[in-house]
Amino acid sequence: MSVGIVLVHGYTGSDQDLAFLFEKLCSYYGSDSVINTSLPFHDRDKAPKFDQDAFEQVILKAVNCFKEKKKKLVLVGFSTGGTLLLSCLRKHSIIPDLLVLAGVPKQIDTGYIQRWATHCTGKPQPDFSSIARMISVINSMGKIKFKNRFFVLIMNGETDELVLKEEAFKWAENFKGEKRIAIIPDAGHHVFKDISKQDMASDIIVRTVFDLTNRVRKESNQVLERLAEIEPRVKSFLLNSPTSRFHLSQCPGGKRLQDGKPDFSETVSWAPVFANIEITTQCNLKCRFCARTRLGIKGKDMAISLYSRILELLPHAYRITLVGLGEPLLHPEIIEFVKIAVSRKRRVALVTNASNLDPAMSEKLINAGLDSIAFSIDGPDQILSGKLRYGTDLKKVIDHIQQFTVLADAFDKQISKAVFSAVSIISLPYLEQLIDLVSGLGVNVLMLSDLNFSYNGKDCLHQNMDKEKIAILRKAIAHSFSKNLPVLSVYGLEEFGLRHRYLQFLAAPPSKIYERPKLHTHCLSPWQTLPVNVNGEVLICDCQPDKRIGNLFSDSFSNIWNGRIMKQHRSKMTGPVPPDACRICPRF
Repeated sequence: MSVGIVLVHGYTGSDQDLAFLFEKLCSYYGSDSVINTSLPFHDRDKAPKFDQDAFEQVILKAVNCFKEKKKKLVLVGFSTGGTLLLSCLRKHSIIPDLLVLAGVPKQIDTGYIQRWATHCTGKPQPDFSSIARMISVINSMGKIKFKNRFFVLIMNGETDELVLKEEAFKWAENFKGEKRIAIIPDAGHHVFKDISKQDMASDIIVRTVFDLTNRVRKESNQVLERLAEIEPRVKSFLLNSPTSRFHLSQCPGGKRLQDGKPDFSETVSWAPVFANIEITTQCNLKCRFCARTRLGIKGKDMAISLYSRILELLPHAYRITLVGLGEPLLHPEIIEFVKIAVSRKRRVALVTNASNLDPAMSEKLINAGLDSIAFSIDGPDQILSGKLRYGTDLKKVIDHIQQFTVLADAFDKQISKAVFSAVSIISLPYLEQLIDLVSGLGVNVLMLSDLNFSYNGKDCLHQNMDKEKIAILRKAIAHSFSKNLPVLSVYGLEEFGLRHRYLQFLAAPPSKIYERPKLHTHCLSPWQTLPVNVNGEVLICDCQPDKRIGNLFSDSFSNIWNGRIMKQHRSKMTGPVPPDACRICPRF
């Protein structure tokens, strides 16, 4: 079924306020699928009178045009144009497929009147009776709780001088069905006329309409059923965000659940289903092989408000992993970060060095709803750990991990627990001892990775393996299996339900850890994962933390996810000469 989109401008504005959005939607869905209404009395020099019936007749005419053609109905109201749409829904029993409210006031009080007077400075002022009628309609519609379920997108400029951003969150209480809230960073009221913000704001609407119009194919339902079996949280996520069905079923990880062939095209139709978010760059260690040490990153914490907006801008990111060039548990609001994502039905994981994971922190994380945790350990004793992860108190780390696993079991929480170890030629001789240590920690698996980054080449396994080192690695992995501790390669990092599918990603043969294929075989990241740093900047991948390709708060998402840089990277990754960073990466 095709789509019919009706745009409605605000009371004292004009259809030109939505001209950019109109052109953008026409370019995607065709000019015969979009109507930019022009309300009566808005073609004069003086201020228009507020004639609600006349306004609504124009809106109804546009709505009926698309209803007669049996198109999916999308209604977009800007400012008081959204109020008029709500009035039409109530009076005429219209049920849209998607309603977009952009900068729509929910209640007029003295503060709003003062802001409106400032907003209208220099413009012809409506007469008193028109203002009174407008206020009456706005306040009346702001109280209506709509009983029918339909998809709603609520947008607001972060610095809207007329409608405060808090109004957007209050509007969400008026509707049932799937709801999204998008706060446009540093944007005022006229988000569709502001040259610096109109592309981002319009792109959010375009992508939301795309979600509405893309149904899940029958064969994809099998993928979703399988996904729900191995990742129980996905059920509540899809109830909260039904339009994410398309993205979860079409991404490479979803395709692989049914042995389907992933689409590795340079342009993808689905949005990222995983987000790796760096909430801090503070760290209490100075690890020898870490990019943070190499790049000299300074400590900075992400604000909760920034984090919330990242989640809003990534509605299909089912799995949120708190990871980056910092230690997540050093963020003073780490528990709130977990709770916020869990409240939005996301699956939440984090990677930690466990130094700050005391019993009190463990209990808070478990009760907050954490789904998965990975502990970083590279050496089996204090001397080696101190050399590789300078500043580590290994005894404290081991105590913390053991306390966490005991608490998780006591609370009967199904939390995936893993130890992640970066193996180098320095630590390889001690790998069997590390396995003895890890096997007593109560974790589910041990994941081993070779070093990445070109500057670690002299210490990585790939460039230094010989018969003796291969024998050591094989013996250590066999020892791990004998202790019922599965050893996984990093090929499973981008997969769904790893806890239930670990047999598919065992480090067998051990060459999976140190070999590098010449052509792309395993990495799914550029096709389904979005790494976001502490400033909201998007990285081309986690393995290239210094290569930024855009910012979620200044660039439209489409220009990042399917922009020139990302498309070139995907194309080169699957080509005959992959990027240098990929060829040395153990995940490739």
